[in-house]
Amino acid sequence: MKKKITNVLAAICLLIAVGCGGYLAYYYGASAKSESAISELSGMIGTSDFQQDDQTENEKPQMVDVDGVMIQKKFEKLYRENHDFLGWITIADTHIDYPVMYTPNDDERGEFYIHRNFEKKYSAAGLPFVDENCNVELPTDNVIVYGHNMNSGTMFHDILQYEQEDFYKEHTTFQFDTIYEDGEYEVVAMFYGQILDDDQDAFKYYEFVNAGDEKEFMDFVSHIKDMSLIDTGVEVEYGDKLITLSTCAYHVKDGRFAVVAKKK
Repeated sequence: MKKKITNVLAAICLLIAVGCGGYLAYYYGASAKSESAISELSGMIGTSDFQQDDQTENEKPQMVDVDGVMIQKKFEKLYRENHDFLGWITIADTHIDYPVMYTPNDDERGEFYIHRNFEKKYSAAGLPFVDENCNVELPTDNVIVYGHNMNSGTMFHDILQYEQEDFYKEHTTFQFDTIYEDGEYEVVAMFYGQILDDDQDAFKYYEFVNAGDEKEFMDFVSHIKDMSLIDTGVEVEYGDKLITLSTCAYHVKDGRFAVVAKKK
């Protein structure tokens, strides 16, 4: 009897091992396929063409009309492929080199791309996307961008490197170019947080989009600086435009890790 039980348990363990191995092979294979597709999309970005403003000496990116929307010419091909495309985010020396999507009027609370690729087909990794309450064309005080923390190290997994001071010092800025304009952002704070119940009276960084006044704006800045793992020393003034990169973290239930930066 003991031998039979041992054999049954061994068979069960073997099946579990095979199942886990198959899942991991699928997971990492799908991740590699997703990254390959992203690389192809990156190749569709044109060069940054600029033209001089007629009234000043300032140079502005060359714009083109695509179905009634004026966008940067370098993003024309991508936007023609998918009108949900909003821009491209890049952090040097990381996997973060991705298109950013925006669907404020869909039936999924703006989360259409949480598990979809650029072709709108299912993808476990999804794509980074902007919170439905934010606006980039007429910028809100804060633009929140969400991305998965993939075990394969892709999507927004690498923003957690900002908890390391050496990494931060070598990556104090990152790039988020939208269909409307290019943008370089200076990192202000990085911190661990948590998604809280709606009725909890506590600081919820993921709810801050527009400030009602200067005090509300500066209160947000004060909170993120107090929570920051590193004192960046970067000053923020009322009127600065912020961006928040947010991903899952596993220090607590519904944990999150966020990086907040200001547009230079």
